[in-house]
Amino acid sequence: MTSRSLDLLAGAAPDAPALLEKARVVTRGQARTMTEETARFLGDDRKELVMVENPRSLPGALACLAALRAGHAVLPVEALTPDDARTYIDRLRPDVLVGPTCTATADTPAGYGRPETAPHIGTVRRAPGSQTSALAEELALVLRTSGSTSHGRLVRLSYDNLASNAASIGTATSIRPTDVAATSLRMDHSFGLSLFTSHLAAGAAVGLLTATPSSDRFWAEARILGATCAGLVPSTARFILRSHESAAKLATLRSLLVAGGPASPDELRQLREHARSVYYMYGQTEATARMTCLDPAAAADHEGSVGTPVPGGHIEIRGHDGTPLPEGRLGEVYYRGPNVMLGYAGSRADLALPDVTGDTLRTGDLGRARGGMLYLEGRVDRQVKVLGQRVNLDAVEATATATLGGTATAAVHTAPDEVSLYVEGDPEHMECLRAADLAYLGVPRGSLRLRTTPRLPRTPSGKIRYAAVGRHGTA
Repeated sequence: MTSRSLDLLAGAAPDAPALLEKARVVTRGQARTMTEETARFLGDDRKELVMVENPRSLPGALACLAALRAGHAVLPVEALTPDDARTYIDRLRPDVLVGPTCTATADTPAGYGRPETAPHIGTVRRAPGSQTSALAEELALVLRTSGSTSHGRLVRLSYDNLASNAASIGTATSIRPTDVAATSLRMDHSFGLSLFTSHLAAGAAVGLLTATPSSDRFWAEARILGATCAGLVPSTARFILRSHESAAKLATLRSLLVAGGPASPDELRQLREHARSVYYMYGQTEATARMTCLDPAAAADHEGSVGTPVPGGHIEIRGHDGTPLPEGRLGEVYYRGPNVMLGYAGSRADLALPDVTGDTLRTGDLGRARGGMLYLEGRVDRQVKVLGQRVNLDAVEATATATLGGTATAAVHTAPDEVSLYVEGDPEHMECLRAADLAYLGVPRGSLRLRTTPRLPRTPSGKIRYAAVGRHGTA
């Protein structure tokens, strides 16, 4: 039977801590009372889409929990500019707006009523019911993908998607009821949101922080809250590893979760030297959050792997024609599990659609399966033909980055028979590549252009935004 609501506060005793913000501790019992009052304010006569701004604040977190428990759907967004707000609102027409954007009449699009004060979650605005279409009963969440090669897509997720992935992540990463997860990542992206849902579902607590893990403020606040777990994307992990205080920062955590892009074996080795348990994971928004996990006990023997499927999940490697490939062969990664999305959304009308995906996701990633472990080797759409030769742009990047000791690079197909490799930072890095006799990096001779750029453009989750690479690069 399909679930039509989700209660993330049911997994522990009423006096157990649930949400921590600065000096305030909200227990499970207190949070349940607050969400019940907020749910009554939202109403239950019709299912609504609730846009929650600043979900890493206490009011924002309570709004998300209340809406899910009452059977509504949530659209979490971090702090918005007026233009960003209009983009979301014009496209999806939320029924309820929650957060700071609602307080400024001039910045709120027409069609929403006057600001109201809701219990525990602050200011809200409502849209007249006649302006919005119905929602699918199983719809729980709308999230945007990271969009490393595009502008991102909106993903429809169900209550069952959220519940199953939260439970599987809790098992895969050994979450304990005594743990406290720091919100080290944006909660309008799947990795950050999964830290929140998986810990609450396991009976653990969540420390609400908005500072970036690359700042000293984050680690100071995490220590005050007693955080035992944090999540990092690889680009942030690299920044922390360059810090003299990296060992002291990471040693405060019982577990460190790394996902959101490729991390080199050397980087993961360094992280394991400082943190007690490092879980390296692979996932996509389309699968709610994470699909595989590399257990810390197996990490040293399986370097380069993203691990095994999370409980309930299954990985299969298929060829161009969609048929399964033998172990060890390179092909496209397909994932099957209860956490696979309902489908994409382009407009409000799409939020009424049923499940159009089933339980199988074609990931668009290339990989091999060996001994039950998954090894990724880039994206299907990052393979290009140059002078008749197939070139894997992700492999070009990986070789260059490893040669430069972790310096970020970005390979872009800039012309029919040309690949540009952008190196972040010092122009001398290009000379290092040439001196190492790796200037061609698998690209046909004469077709590779080496360039430098002060900073590679990135998405909020830390992935390189390829469409914007090269605007300020120099040869």
